[in-house]
Amino acid sequence: MNDAHDNPQVCHFTRSFIRWRIDTVKRMPTTVSRPPPTTLNDVRMPLECLATVTRSGRSETFGLGASCKTEQVFVERDVWHQPNADMLAISGAGQFLILSRFDRAEKGIMLNPPSLGRQPERNSVDPVQAFDTHSLDLLRRPARRLDSIEAIIDVYRGTREVVARTSYAIPGGEVTVEYPVKTVNYSDRHRYYQVDTGPVLFFGEATGPKTIEHLHLAFVAHLGGAWAEFLVCRPTPLENFPVSVHHYSDSRRVDARNSLWVVED
Repeated sequence: MNDAHDNPQVCHFTRSFIRWRIDTVKRMPTTVSRPPPTTLNDVRMPLECLATVTRSGRSETFGLGASCKTEQVFVERDVWHQPNADMLAISGAGQFLILSRFDRAEKGIMLNPPSLGRQPERNSVDPVQAFDTHSLDLLRRPARRLDSIEAIIDVYRGTREVVARTSYAIPGGEVTVEYPVKTVNYSDRHRYYQVDTGPVLFFGEATGPKTIEHLHLAFVAHLGGAWAEFLVCRPTPLENFPVSVHHYSDSRRVDARNSLWVVED
């Protein structure tokens, strides 16, 4: 894999999307918990980050979609499912993962029809079988790498969009995460900046055999040097209560290469 830091373009996150279509005339969906009120529905979900996983010389790129809420579409009332969940998707390399986070982990919501069983909170599906069409549509635009703390602070004083890349080793390969820097701290007196942003994707323990099933929601922090710390979302027990909730609670520190890129007008 070529070093992603040498790439003079970054993802245009606000104009890149995960898309999928459900057409019940052709096939019934296998990922919903309510009967669809329409026969045809398209989804356009903007991206939060990209993660490129390289192992054994093969690279796979995945997009993390923005979070939404579970809903019925094209209805006049009772839009929101009850109980409701945060829902988002990860898509790429012919794989698709739907994440549903309810008020507690292992809520036990049934799929529709119930004969399909419980709705997995990490639902890895074959998109060819689950949807009529699906795609990860990526648009890139020119960017310039920021190579000094003076240049970085100068850009952060303004309104220009900044994108970060964080690369770190995994068994048998490497992951590069690319993401817009949303929240950042910086100081010209102490000559530092610290990214604190997310959600992004973290490559961790697998929940199934596919590459996409290694990917978990996280926030990332770094000072631009040789490390990054990810705060990973996972089922977290509540003290004194027999339940767990989905919470960003698992801190992971990795040796990393970090870079910042300012988007060119």
